[in-house]
Amino acid sequence: MTKSPEGRLLDLVADVQGLLDIDEFREGLLEAMHRAVPSDWVSLNDVGPGPNNVVAIVRPEIDPKWLDVFGRLVHENPLVRRLGETRDGRAYRITDVVSQEEYRSLRIYRDFYGIIGVEYQMAFTLPHSHDRILGVALSRRHEDYSDVERDFVNRARPFLIQVYRNAVEFERARTLHGSNGSALLYSLQANGLTVREAEVIRYVALGRSNRDAAAALGISERTIGKHLERAFKKLGVANRSAASALVWDLADDWPRLRPEE
Repeated sequence: MTKSPEGRLLDLVADVQGLLDIDEFREGLLEAMHRAVPSDWVSLNDVGPGPNNVVAIVRPEIDPKWLDVFGRLVHENPLVRRLGETRDGRAYRITDVVSQEEYRSLRIYRDFYGIIGVEYQMAFTLPHSHDRILGVALSRRHEDYSDVERDFVNRARPFLIQVYRNAVEFERARTLHGSNGSALLYSLQANGLTVREAEVIRYVALGRSNRDAAAALGISERTIGKHLERAFKKLGVANRSAASALVWDLADDWPRLRPEE
């Protein structure tokens, strides 16, 4: 028996809501979208922070040479142009923006979409912050997406945005905790902090209390307070929130700031 839109929505959310690892989330999202809205191709671009931080995935995979062609012509995609002009990340079809005749006259169709067989497409975005956004495109050969399918994706989008944000924040927290943490501590020291001050500030960024940080580092809460006072002054910030924001910025930039091996 065919499920109702509400049942399919619940299935879609259930498929992705537990995927905290960002790589698992990307793959899981594509699989879940294909089940919810059957397509010949599902793809995503996870962009930012920074202009060179882009992850592109297409399922099923296509010859890498076509990805190079797409990269050169992506600015011609009517949905990409519309997003740039409106910043409206809701789901739209190409046929919501231009006619099929106009679409087929574009170079991106002649040199890419038309060759691999993409006649219809619907796309939407999942924003995390002003400098990080994930775009999802669903593509078909023979049948356009219906109003019902477009509306279904727009109903699911707020839930998907939250799951994406959870995965990004989990990734960032793991950066502070895991093997990348040493690079972050190095970058904090490069900003004038001592090793201990850097460790304390990292706990602040993770939302830990002074008591938690003291227990983890084996020092008193009074000493934690002193370290914070000095660290705030060196970093040019006035409070824990500002210090946390700075640490997260450094965490995003850690590959650029990493010391040479």
